[in-house]
Amino acid sequence: PVGCTATIVANMHWHRKVEIPQAIAGLLLSAILSDTVLFKSPTCTEYDKKTAKKLAELAGVNLQEYGMAMLKAGAGIGDMTPADIVKNDLKAFQVRDYRIIISQISVMDTKEVMDLEDQIIENMKSVCQNEGYNMSLVMVTDIIEEATYLLFAGSPRTLIGEAFQKDASGTHVYLPGVMSRKKQIVPPLSEAVKKIKN
Repeated sequence: PVGCTATIVANMHWHRKVEIPQAIAGLLLSAILSDTVLFKSPTCTEYDKKTAKKLAELAGVNLQEYGMAMLKAGAGIGDMTPADIVKNDLKAFQVRDYRIIISQISVMDTKEVMDLEDQIIENMKSVCQNEGYNMSLVMVTDIIEEATYLLFAGSPRTLIGEAFQKDASGTHVYLPGVMSRKKQIVPPLSEAVKKIKN
């Protein structure tokens, strides 16, 4: 497994001795940097890093400088509405009997998103009611601090408390070191469901 499909695509080119043009190298590099959050995500592998280094040379860019500039460019909420934030990078999961959606927004400063928390939560509740989900989760991930505010709406709330060993009486929990939905949010939820059901 690798942190980004672009790592596989780039290496398929090299394996078959197919040259990667500068613009395509830049595009593949951008995908790796985005998916691995400049190598900070726990999904990132050494293979991703080696591939990105090679692609940066082909694209003619400084890896760290380009990576930071790219993350900054995509890290603000801009003109996104609370409804847009709730649907941003949304993925649906079936965790035992529960239908759960998890969205994620990566930012340099979480304050601008957290200032909209009440409106975001209202939109999350609407999505659950209108689209038949048990729970809606929104990960507000701080790229610099490498941590996530996990906003949640729906039920059972005990699932959040059990999964992350946090007080889930509010509308969010703070999760230091958490950046990956696939590796750090879904597995604890799956384990928590088993405990709640027993």
